[in-house]
Amino acid sequence: MPIKIARLKLIRSTSIRLNSLRRIWMFSMLCVSSVLQLLPQQLQAQSPAVLPRPSALVVLIGGMDSDPTVAQMNRTARRHEGNSGMYRLMSDLKHPAVSAKYFNWNGTDAGEIKSPQPPGTQAICNCIRGHVQQVPNSRVIVVGNSWGGHTAWEVCHQLVESSEPVAIDYVVFLDPSSAGRAGNGRPAKLPVNVNQASNFHTRNLFGWKSWPKESRLENIDLGDQKHGFLTPGGPAYDSAFDFSAHVAAEWDERIHTEMRRRILTFVERP
Repeated sequence: MPIKIARLKLIRSTSIRLNSLRRIWMFSMLCVSSVLQLLPQQLQAQSPAVLPRPSALVVLIGGMDSDPTVAQMNRTARRHEGNSGMYRLMSDLKHPAVSAKYFNWNGTDAGEIKSPQPPGTQAICNCIRGHVQQVPNSRVIVVGNSWGGHTAWEVCHQLVESSEPVAIDYVVFLDPSSAGRAGNGRPAKLPVNVNQASNFHTRNLFGWKSWPKESRLENIDLGDQKHGFLTPGGPAYDSAFDFSAHVAAEWDERIHTEMRRRILTFVERP
């Protein structure tokens, strides 16, 4: 009998503990469920909405007679083939946050440089405005080569002089030139809506060369050995009269790599 009583007490005691643990477990689960239901509301009330990373529009503007070939537009040209280094650079800007668009210096689309009525800078400005309206948090980057460099400046100037100014995050000039464009010379300074700019330039007399130093502008002299682009047997970026060096800069893989690195740095900034 004492053994049976002891066993009964043990069973009853074990049952009570199990029931207590069961009640504690059920109460805990109810508390956790309530917290999980309230958590999204609390986060929504206390934390701002998390926006996706801003996308970026990169507008590339080619130089005089640098309209891409049909093979380039069909993606069948090899890297050293074609007629537009800027169009090749556009194809290299593969990034999930980048939307890239090419224009000729006169505002025409690829393959249409000889259009009898080119739209000029207005077409490029409309492209930028349309993108900014659709993606308000987007960054805008403009790249211009040779005459396309002058057009890039005109686009930025036009966008700041309008009734609804548009900020340009970054501009890249690649051996920009105004030579031969009626009534145009090198602009005196960057438009105020340009936050940062890089000027890759040769020492050719028909180009802009180095601009006056200011905090927003980075001058990269391709003819200065310290930058690594002037090499024995390579393009004569240090020459004052070598048009072939001007053309070579449009296609130079080393320059494109530096330009692409700088562009993507702006794209990926938090």
